[in-house]
Amino acid sequence: MNLEFANVLAHFVRTLPTAYLVEDALTELVDNSVDVLGLTGGSISLVSDGELRCVTTITDVSADIERCQESLQSGPGRSSYDNGDVTAVTDIRQRADLWPDLASQARQLEIAAAISVPMMINGETIGVLSLYSDGPRIWSTDETMLARIVADMATGYCVNASKRHQFQQIRTQLQESLKVRIILEQAKGIIADARATGIDEAYVLIARHAQSCNASVSTVARAIVEVGLRV
Repeated sequence: MNLEFANVLAHFVRTLPTAYLVEDALTELVDNSVDVLGLTGGSISLVSDGELRCVTTITDVSADIERCQESLQSGPGRSSYDNGDVTAVTDIRQRADLWPDLASQARQLEIAAAISVPMMINGETIGVLSLYSDGPRIWSTDETMLARIVADMATGYCVNASKRHQFQQIRTQLQESLKVRIILEQAKGIIADARATGIDEAYVLIARHAQSCNASVSTVARAIVEVGLRV
């Protein structure tokens, strides 16, 4: 493996466990990969309702070629998504038989070679990494392997960000549940003192009042603690 490329990957492996904006991480990953491999541009598209939608591009020409593919839902990226495998094209401009509109656009943009790699998790394709060259290029086995590694790294960033978001949601839910339990305990204590009764009996009174008002126990408990409601 190219030493410079290995250093790039090492940097992103170290970044993965940290807090990051996924859009920024993907852009930096593609940018560094394009530089190391000496390419013209690159992009990442993610699947939305069965269609590929570009989320990050490097250079204006790669943005233009991606807009064309997104509009047509046709090209190396779409083929890679549909087939679940690498689509390597030596010269898009010469493939009017497959993608006539895209071939014409590639000639205008001076984009020639392209390689698209599916981003997969558990057999499901969640997106596609595409890399571009301004000259015809027969993609070597090593280059294909490196493109696969970049796609896997991009997938890791997306999945990790999703898990981090899910964890934050769960943590928020648990924190809210804890707050509700604390307020309920406070409410039971207040009612127990006011009624000179036990904690269990106080809960029964709170629950009965909640049922009669068609409200939740937590809502009544909060009203007892914060508003001064008595039941």
